[in-house]
Amino acid sequence: MPIDRRVARTRTALCEALLALIRRKHYELITVEDILTEANIGRSTFYAHFTSKDDLLKRSLERLRDLLVTAKDKTISSPREREREEAWDPSRALFEHVAEHADIQVALAGGRGGGIVRDAVDGVLAEVLRQSLPATMHAALPRDLVIRHMVSTFNAVLRWWLEERPEMPPREVDAAFRKLVLDGLPPETCRPFIMTS
Repeated sequence: MPIDRRVARTRTALCEALLALIRRKHYELITVEDILTEANIGRSTFYAHFTSKDDLLKRSLERLRDLLVTAKDKTISSPREREREEAWDPSRALFEHVAEHADIQVALAGGRGGGIVRDAVDGVLAEVLRQSLPATMHAALPRDLVIRHMVSTFNAVLRWWLEERPEMPPREVDAAFRKLVLDGLPPETCRPFIMTS
């Protein structure tokens, strides 16, 4: 059942208010009252939709899930897209989304809000992968471990990008992520930690 337009408008207004506040103020210092004032919405309306500021932040990331599902569906619905260089795929779509909202990511990176965002992004990625990967995989590795590996690698690349190379275009960041996931690391790179023949 689709969400009522008024409900959708209210939730969008609250999400946008929180993001506007994060751009100006440290997440830890933002109160529900600040969000209500910014969105021009009453307290009872806020609590009819969300339990807390953290809940609002987590649920605002549902847009990421929609973005990834749309990217996945678009790839599946037109196989020729996969052959074209400009094909839109979930990992690149997410890096591009992050690039559009880099100021928010940087604002959240240092405090409790950063952990909430990372956990929520990890949850969204894991959910999309669970829906996408076959229930039985023909690999020597457990499916859940594969999902955790892809999510943690994405998270590592995302943090490295935002902290060390924020000027790098999303396409290049996505290429680095793909190389790590698809090709792994050469044995000589792993030797200090793993004995190789």
